[in-house]
Amino acid sequence: MASGYFVLEGCDAAGKSTQIRLLAALLEARGYAVTVVREPGGTRLGDRIRAMLLARDDDERVEPFTSLLLFNASRCQLIEGIVKPALREGRIVLSDRSFISTLAYQACAEGVDPLFARELCLRAIGGAMPDKVFFLDISVEETGRRIAASRGTFEEKDSRYDLRAAAFHAKVREGYRAQAAAFPGLIETIDGGASVEKITELLSTAILAHVTKTAFP
Repeated sequence: MASGYFVLEGCDAAGKSTQIRLLAALLEARGYAVTVVREPGGTRLGDRIRAMLLARDDDERVEPFTSLLLFNASRCQLIEGIVKPALREGRIVLSDRSFISTLAYQACAEGVDPLFARELCLRAIGGAMPDKVFFLDISVEETGRRIAASRGTFEEKDSRYDLRAAAFHAKVREGYRAQAAAFPGLIETIDGGASVEKITELLSTAILAHVTKTAFP
């Protein structure tokens, strides 16, 4: 059965959504059934949580621990309601973010207890560990340039994370690199500064190799 659970991760504006759109089209053209999801969100409850988490609210600070709990509430709903059923049906799941984001943002950048955050994230996914996580790595300077260039062109730009200072995005990047070391074999770092076409080629090759291996062991 040609199923698999693959995640694209990275700092804001790393190109995750673009690559998932291209990968989904490529895989579907080859006859694979594909389910595309995003975190937070992907369910009715999750989308409401997403709106709360990403909204700008100058009058009330969202505590990092609050974010940790809400992200994982959305995640649990998505995993149980969408991801696990799709995998059981033999579909390929492509996800824009995963629990790795929470460890990079809330634990590493916002200071939530990393051991507690990791334990809560692993409980939220209920054993549905991704087959592979691809970290699209771009510099902090490139993050800033891309956010500025895309400002106003997408519905959710200027979220509370987009507006954080460069120092915050630097901590997030460090957090991703730390997770790559903490989960050896799970996370593969990809040069997010490469061309869109080159990144798609690298990702599709890796995904197809895994899917083929599991379908025909």
